Amino acid sequence: MGVKGDPNNVQWCNTRGVSNPDAMLTMVLSNKTLFFYNPKTPDAPMELAFQARYGNIVTYHWFGDGYIMIGFSTGYFVVISTNMNEIGQELFQSRDFKDLLNDIALSTTLNKAATCGDNCIKIHDLTDLKDVSDIITLEDDRGQLDKIQWSEDGQFLSISTKLGSVHNYLSRLPVIGSVYGSSVAFLSSLLEVTITDQSLTSEISSGSYIPSVLLRKQLEIEPTITALGPYNVGNNSNPNSPADDPGAIVFKKVNSKEYHANVVGISLSEVYAAIVLQDGRMVVHRIDGSGDAKIFPDKKKIVGAVDSTSDLRGNLLMKINCAKINSDLLIFGTNDGMLIYYTVIDWILVSELKHKIAIRKIYPNPKGGTKIIFRDAINEAFIFTPTTDFLMPIPSMTETTQDIAWERSPKNKRHLFISWDDDFITVYVYHQNSVKGPQCLALGATKLPFGLKPILLCDGVLTCQTTSGKLSIINLSTHEIHKDIPNLNEQDQGKYLQLLYTIGKNEELWSCLEHITSKKSWVMVTEAALQILDVATALRVYREVLGNAGMVLTLQELQEIEDRNLLKGHIAVLFGDYNLAQEYMLDSSHPSAALELRRDLRQFDQALALALKLAPEELSEIARDYAQQLEFGGRYSEALTMYEKSLSNFITPSKTEEELSEHQIACSSGLARMTLMMGDISRGMKMLAEATDRRLLLDCANILEGIKQFPESGLLLERAHHWEKAAEMYIKAKNWTKVGILLPKVTSSKVLTQYAKAKEVLGQFTEAAIAYEKARDFDNVVRIYVENLQNIDGAVSIVRKTRSREAAKMVSKYFQSVKDFKSVVEFFLMANMKDEAFALAQQHDVMEYYAEIIKDEASNELSTYFENKMKFIQAGKFLMQATNYPRALKMFLESSVKDGTPIELAIETVGLAKNDALTHELIDFLMGEIDGVPKDAKYIFKLYMSLGQFKEASRTAIIIAREEQTLGEKRMSNLGNYRAAHDLLLDNFKQLRARKVTIPSEIERMLMILHSYILVKSLIKIDEHEMGARMLIRVSNNISKFPAHVVPILTSTVIECYRAGLKKSSFEYAAMLMRPEYRQKIDNKYKRKIEQIIRRPEQIEEDEPSSPCPYCNSLVLETQLNCSECKNTIPFCIATGKHMNLNHWSLCPHCQFPAILPYFKLVIAKTNCCPMCSTSLNEEEIFIPPNPLDCLRSLTSEKEEDNYVKIKKQNLEIVESDGENKVTDTHSSSRKEFNNSSVNFLAAEKIGALPA
Repeated sequence: MGVKGDPNNVQWCNTRGVSNPDAMLTMVLSNKTLFFYNPKTPDAPMELAFQARYGNIVTYHWFGDGYIMIGFSTGYFVVISTNMNEIGQELFQSRDFKDLLNDIALSTTLNKAATCGDNCIKIHDLTDLKDVSDIITLEDDRGQLDKIQWSEDGQFLSISTKLGSVHNYLSRLPVIGSVYGSSVAFLSSLLEVTITDQSLTSEISSGSYIPSVLLRKQLEIEPTITALGPYNVGNNSNPNSPADDPGAIVFKKVNSKEYHANVVGISLSEVYAAIVLQDGRMVVHRIDGSGDAKIFPDKKKIVGAVDSTSDLRGNLLMKINCAKINSDLLIFGTNDGMLIYYTVIDWILVSELKHKIAIRKIYPNPKGGTKIIFRDAINEAFIFTPTTDFLMPIPSMTETTQDIAWERSPKNKRHLFISWDDDFITVYVYHQNSVKGPQCLALGATKLPFGLKPILLCDGVLTCQTTSGKLSIINLSTHEIHKDIPNLNEQDQGKYLQLLYTIGKNEELWSCLEHITSKKSWVMVTEAALQILDVATALRVYREVLGNAGMVLTLQELQEIEDRNLLKGHIAVLFGDYNLAQEYMLDSSHPSAALELRRDLRQFDQALALALKLAPEELSEIARDYAQQLEFGGRYSEALTMYEKSLSNFITPSKTEEELSEHQIACSSGLARMTLMMGDISRGMKMLAEATDRRLLLDCANILEGIKQFPESGLLLERAHHWEKAAEMYIKAKNWTKVGILLPKVTSSKVLTQYAKAKEVLGQFTEAAIAYEKARDFDNVVRIYVENLQNIDGAVSIVRKTRSREAAKMVSKYFQSVKDFKSVVEFFLMANMKDEAFALAQQHDVMEYYAEIIKDEASNELSTYFENKMKFIQAGKFLMQATNYPRALKMFLESSVKDGTPIELAIETVGLAKNDALTHELIDFLMGEIDGVPKDAKYIFKLYMSLGQFKEASRTAIIIAREEQTLGEKRMSNLGNYRAAHDLLLDNFKQLRARKVTIPSEIERMLMILHSYILVKSLIKIDEHEMGARMLIRVSNNISKFPAHVVPILTSTVIECYRAGLKKSSFEYAAMLMRPEYRQKIDNKYKRKIEQIIRRPEQIEEDEPSSPCPYCNSLVLETQLNCSECKNTIPFCIATGKHMNLNHWSLCPHCQFPAILPYFKLVIAKTNCCPMCSTSLNEEEIFIPPNPLDCLRSLTSEKEEDNYVKIKKQNLEIVESDGENKVTDTHSSSRKEFNNSSVNFLAAEKIGALPA
């Protein structure tokens, strides 16, 4: 291969970014370009040139994943990538030196790069080349620096000069250390050992770590091993291995000893030192040097040792690779895989394990070595429990695993430990007692920062040594406390809680009660607790968090179990692992629990096998239960066998007679059922001959029905008193005699229908009809009546009751045949054949009958028909139902009927339409603008009511009443149209009250005055002259309402008052009559009498009696209707005109007006009618309310005044608003307005234009 320039610095390496990288040959050509050559593609070499300002290429190094660092003569160094997508691009460029760069050296161990040039050395971190961690200046060698190189372990950095000098620098200290408890002994410089207590560490404000230093010791020579014991520290800093006492502030040398071989391991206890030598032996002696030393291995005391501990040449066959000693035990591992335990007190072998290959390192747990981890020659790790001789591999260990450390916190009760490699720290937990047996679980991994070596794990805080002779701490990710717990989902919350529990952080776990409320998350905690038999924790969670009373009771029972295997079995049941549960229960002190488990799970195959060994007396019961299960599953042959087995192996001496009888019956019943199911009918029926159990008989009958044995099934059902089912079986067997016997006891429609069909086939139609009717199959009854029995009346009666469509069709066909078309129409409509019914009604002129039947259903066809027939009212009704209001109104207005019905229907139509145009059209008709004939004004009132304009309706009612009153005055009759006006006001009053509309006080007042006037005659009839006189006084006080009858009314008042002894009042009204405008109009037959009253006045008159106000209980004159105390208007008695009180309250059942009961009875006795509504009435019909206060409240709610009245019985309390004067003023203005109005006013105005 030829190249373009002089090659130098030839190197082999792999390119980056290729799945199967090939070896690449690189070299520098003419100190200017970098040449790449791939032997697999010799025709495609590649050459990279660089910027001229960089100068010549001095050196280059491959590193990382296909990266190249290149140094140039002008002081630059550049990093490029060999990835084909990035090649030719500079990833990093820096000018480290001003004049000259001499060389570059890389240390993959330290992950650092060193550059030299000018008069200094610069150290870069390969993870961040911009970071210059150190600068070393050599002032005396400016410009003379030549080559630079790291030692293989990165501990030393050497640089040579052109003058022949070599400078060596210590780049990192040897990482040597040892731990005991929470104390760490480590090499803080080449000749200094420092001991710190990590449980006493603290942080400064910046957050940096400050170790708690117990003491420091300067050494004479650099050590290679350091060991820390409870009271001593040992190291092999010289040919001897001294032991020093750190109890004082300054180290005090306790002993020094010389050994025959190099020391490779030291372990210290309170008294002894175990020294592992390079030749495979171990020396154990007292630290203070007293007593004899013991040499291991000792063939006599090692059971598994070979015949000789040395070969013929004196070489040891068993070599000790590692050892640990504590106050109780000496533990060591050998090259032939032996793990051996000795007691320290009497040096007796207590345990040994033979492993397949050499054991390289051991790690006893801090709790006396009860658990020990060891690593073998292929770097596999195992955990061993000497008390049970249980050995298990540790998962996830790899060849790159460097070391292992136990959790040393005395508070933590879990068996936690860590392992680490170059990149990650993995946390493990070992559960010796769990439901699934001993388990070792990896809990999580934490990134290990480069350059740190873990040495001590204490409560989740990992202490590490640095290459600079310091300690650093790392918080493991598995032990971190999350601050955003509530934001995690349920699954993640549960995993976090499980992790807290598993690593033994109980305080942090229970503090989460406030933040985590998800039950699913806490259930995961209970699962983790129960897995390691921690019933107490699971119980607390179920009690305090989950509130599961059933599980609380279950776990409380489990707490009482002392047998660990039995406890494991019950917990395995909770997890649903029944096979495992059975294994544990059989190995426990209560093996019958396994049998109970299988019986409870209804796993009878296993239960029978267990019962055969554990409880033969229960075989019979289990066989019975198994047979029942097999029967339910349809495995009848096996069930039959099991029932027979249960009867034949019935050995239960502990059972009572009742229990024995129940068992016998259950098995015999099952045997009978299975016999029938297998088809042995004769044997099965013999078994059932004496049976009386209805349930058994029913079950067997169902079995017989399933195999088509209907007669036998019916016989059993009859014995079981299941009459309907028995009848059904006899029907299937065509045993009509039996069916007829059972028929009176049968109510099932299905059975009756089957029987009826059978009778119909036999031509027995009467019996068939009776059966159909009893089954309520009325369609078939009608069919038989019409087609077979010719009972048309019966068929019609049934159809009219049931309104069955199909039956109606059948009956309509009959009536068509006899030309009874009205009946055909009726039954067509029942059958929902509307089109046929309409066509038939038109054809045979029975449309009015058709319309009468469907009067509630709107039809445009019907309206058109009636319109063509000039029957406008009927047409309008159907149009109104069809919401065709314009045409409906037209029909009503065109009707020639004079009884007022068309007008009232027109008003109803307009009220439904709510249409201004239709309203104005009707008003025009009522005013006579269409036909020139004004209609009765009462229709205006009804129109307002229909439109919901109640105020206008009230005003109209007042105007109409006044018009009636005026007509009465024009006729000069005694009562004239006053009765008509009274009745009109009463009718309007009742309509407004029925619609819950506030009744205007003007209507109420006019009704009261007119009723008082009309009431006079009734009072005189019952000889109540005084009350009659007082009613005339009330009318006279409102004489302005009767302008045409002033003189007759005043005359009657004078005469009646004089007759009743009210002579003062008689004189007052006589004086009024003597006025010039009235004197000439007095009737001659009364004139002289009146003049005598004037000439001889008598001023003596008894005061009017008083009675309590029903609202406030204040005394009010009997005829006064306004209470001066509470300002309420009091309801009046329709029999006397007096105001009502809460005693003797009664109501007219027709008009609902109140009356004083004794007077009401007197009036009814004389007149036989209500004085208010004139409806016929007798004493028995009078309504006496149970609570008069309710009636008073209802009357108060109808008032127009805005007063709120709170009523209490006997002691009445009034709460009123200040609206009385306003109401009075409003009424006054209303009276003026209505007095100036007339019916003609309505004729001139439209509804929408009337004053509000």
